[in-house]
Order: sequence, then C-alpha cells, then structure tokens
Amino acid sequence: MKGVLRRRRSRRSSRTRSESRRRLVSGGLEPVERLVAGLTVLTAILAAGTTGYVLLGLNVLDALYQTVITVSTVGYGDPENVGGRYQLFTIVLILLGTATSLYTIGVVIEMLFEGRLDDHVRRRRMQRSIDNLSGHAVICGYGQVGRAIAAVMGDAGTEVVVIDRDPDAGPDDRFMVLGNATDDATLRNAGIERADSLVLAMDSDVDNLYVSLSARALCPHLFIVARANSADALPKLQQAGADRVINPHLIGGAHMAAAALHQDAAEDGEH
Repeated sequence: MKGVLRRRRSRRSSRTRSESRRRLVSGGLEPVERLVAGLTVLTAILAAGTTGYVLLGLNVLDALYQTVITVSTVGYGDPENVGGRYQLFTIVLILLGTATSLYTIGVVIEMLFEGRLDDHVRRRRMQRSIDNLSGHAVICGYGQVGRAIAAVMGDAGTEVVVIDRDPDAGPDDRFMVLGNATDDATLRNAGIERADSLVLAMDSDVDNLYVSLSARALCPHLFIVARANSADALPKLQQAGADRVINPHLIGGAHMAAAALHQDAAEDGEH
C-alpha cells in the first residue's frame, strides 16, 4: 500500500505542476477571480482618489465626484486655481483608474461571451442546494460506470452528488461538484460529512484508494463502495476503509460468459 501511495503522491505532484503551468499560461487566475481582483483594485483606487482629493482641499462629496469623473475619463473640468500637486495626482489617477476599468470591463466581456458568468452563478446556486442535503450519496467519477450508478440510485429515490474534474461531464439533472475528488475540500463541497454513502467509480485504482482513505478519515460512519479495476486492488481498497469492493470487469465478464453458456436462459434484448 505504501508503494501505491507513493505513486499516488508522485502523480498528484505531476498533476499539480501541470495545472500550475496551465494557470500561468492563462494569466494565473480564473475569470471570476480576475473579476474580483479587478473590482477590488478599482474600489481601492476610488477610495485612494477620494482621500487624495480631500487632502488636496476638496470636501468628501466633491472629492468622490472628482475621482469618479477622472477614472471614467468623463472629465467636466478641474476646479479653479489648482496647483501642480493636484495636476500630478490627477494624471496618476487617470492612468491607474483607466487601466483598471478597462481590465475589469474586459474580464466581464470575456465571461459573458464564454458563458462563464452564467455557469459560475449556476454552480453557486447548486452549491447552496448541496449544502442543504443530508443522507445523500456521493459518486466520484462520472464515466460510464458512474453514470449507470447515478441512474440506478436516482431511480431509487436517492439524492446523488457527482464529483468529476471534467466540466463537460456534468449531468444536467443532478447535483455536481467540479473538482478533484482526491482533495478534501472537494469532498466537503459534496457534503461528504452529511452523506450516507460514497461510491468510488473512478477508473484509477490509485485515486479510488486515496479517496477511500480520505473519506474514511473525514467521516468514519460513511458506507463506502469502491470500484476495483484489477484483482490486486481488491484487498488494498478494503484495507483503506471500503466496505464493499466490486470489480465491474469481472462481474460483466462472468455475466457475458453465463449468457453464452446458457443461451436458452438469456433474456430477450440482453446486450
């Protein structure tokens, strides 16, 4: 198991470096984070501009008014008999304020065109709904196996929260947490501490093993069902805290062999 965990940490470190490189290429921040950063800097500039004009002799309202028209480049003219310090301060404010305003507007336009703003709002609403769930099932991995599990559990009336790294894999009719299931924060966002069961349906035995260890530490009473993709993973997943370990390849192969051996007993329409 130690060897498996070492390989898991190595893969996780490699994935982290890869994600860091992608974030560096894309500017280091997600669009929503860039928008928050832009608005924060713009607010700070407005506050600094107002304070500066007050120190230069304007009252608070006039100072705020002068700051807004300066940053927005509207410019209705300066008060009479302004000195050099006033002019230099206004020049700096125009440069900083205009650049920050254009940056923030650009981020908003980018988010609107790419649909990220609507997606962010939708995910925030979904997260609030997930925060109110209890006794639900958490499914890690929304591939073919995960989809089949979610469908059966949903038909049985169980609320399901799916965790997956792929934003395009999200089910439209189910709760989803976008992220890496190996991160404790992602598990908590899925309400793991209030959940009744956890199903590990990822196609990596190492990931399933790691998440089983993490989930058992976060929620000792949780019922964990894990997918094993190899025979060697079965005992390791059980040692990691999984209550049930299932190899879908063995089960599927045995079912297909039985259908071939007992042709007369095969159900009509069975695939």
